[in-house]
Amino acid sequence: MSDAFDQWLEWRHKPAGDRRSIPAELYAAVMSLPVADRSDRQRVNEVVRSHDQARREGRTVWLYLDDYQDGRTRTIAARGWVKVFTSAEVADRWLEANDPEAVAWEYEVDGGRVQRSVWLYSPDPASRAIGDPGWVKLFASIKVAEKWLEENDPTGKIWEYPVQEWRA
Repeated sequence: MSDAFDQWLEWRHKPAGDRRSIPAELYAAVMSLPVADRSDRQRVNEVVRSHDQARREGRTVWLYLDDYQDGRTRTIAARGWVKVFTSAEVADRWLEANDPEAVAWEYEVDGGRVQRSVWLYSPDPASRAIGDPGWVKLFASIKVAEKWLEENDPTGKIWEYPVQEWRA
């Protein structure tokens, strides 16, 4: 029986033109690893298990960067700069109806289960590198976010974003 690492390698080394895919959850988990660790069976399987557990516990969300509105670039502080979805399915439904060529990326949320909002920290608020694991850090509560900031980036800022429960 193949494990997550085998699935990842098979997909990664498929021939040009082969349209085989892997689950978005597997891709997101593996891409959260440093490049060197993506060839390590133990690290790949471990991170996939960890992401699966976080998902089961309601500690992940899917983010879509929506940084343009009416021909203008929006910034991290602008309402709606990112859309936050509770699952890949909710994100896919929204994307299909609103931006069918776009992609949403999965991120883990620190500090507990996802509630009505998440608090977002970015080491570079001007960055548009969605999909990069270090692009943002998400928190389940303002209290957890403030504690993390105090310990890691006392001059940093956090922004609150509502979690979308979108229905078509």
